[in-house]
Amino acid sequence: MPGSGRMTPAAPSGLRVLFGHVAAGHRMRLALTYGLTVIENLCDVLYPFVIGLAIDGLLAGRWVTMVPLIGVWLFHLGVGLVRHVYDTVVFTRVYADIASGTVERQRDAGVDGAQIAARVTLSQELVDFLQTELPTFIRTLCRIVGSLAMLFAYDTAIAVASVASLLPVLAINGWFGQRAVRLNRGLNDRLERQVGLVTTGPLVTVRRHFEHLRFWRIRVSNAEAATWGVQEVVIIGLTAFALFALTGSPGVTAGVIYAVLAYIFDLRECVETLPTTLQNLVRVRDIADRLVEEPAAS
Repeated sequence: MPGSGRMTPAAPSGLRVLFGHVAAGHRMRLALTYGLTVIENLCDVLYPFVIGLAIDGLLAGRWVTMVPLIGVWLFHLGVGLVRHVYDTVVFTRVYADIASGTVERQRDAGVDGAQIAARVTLSQELVDFLQTELPTFIRTLCRIVGSLAMLFAYDTAIAVASVASLLPVLAINGWFGQRAVRLNRGLNDRLERQVGLVTTGPLVTVRRHFEHLRFWRIRVSNAEAATWGVQEVVIIGLTAFALFALTGSPGVTAGVIYAVLAYIFDLRECVETLPTTLQNLVRVRDIADRLVEEPAAS
């Protein structure tokens, strides 16, 4: 059955097939653009540290402490400009390959023309994931690991509390991920039928279709909002603990206080992106399964 085919343990094969195809034709280009992304995020991790140094140095009258901050900033700017320009070149080529390959496979499979058009449109979301969401995931991973490492360098108790705070965050995102799989499958089923309904369906059916789309999107949004709310409560508790710990420690400088709080807010920013990133990953996995679907599944 079509629905059960997408729920088998082999469901991720769509992503493997498409990503394998993309990597085969664009391996070096993707390695370069994602490598530049990692470098950019390592610069982001250094910002609170070098700003903290600059604060303490300027308060002590040492202007030379501005040099590391300016150096990191200029290097980050250069890498970011190169990556931004290069990304456009890489991912427009990737989209052309995926879209044309999708049309070829679906025609060979005897898939209906309206469904092919819908799947070509969905393939743009796969490329958007590669260009936007995957770098966001890389950014999140780099900044979580980097922030925790820097917190351990500043204060072990705050760092341990930060690690502990990630446990409920991971638990709530696990719940959200399971829910997102079901919700996105229903949403994509509706989107796939949209072209045919809009062009040939009666108006009452069209209205019902868009009402169902609204229903699925609201459910996805509500689940994402619940996940975000739990995460915010956890980060509020972590921030309060850090402030008490820092103000009670002798010899803590203004630069150290700034850096520690900045790394905690980096963690906050990262965990806030997790539900959206997870939602997009689940959605793209379902899209990829459709783009490589065999004739029997259409």
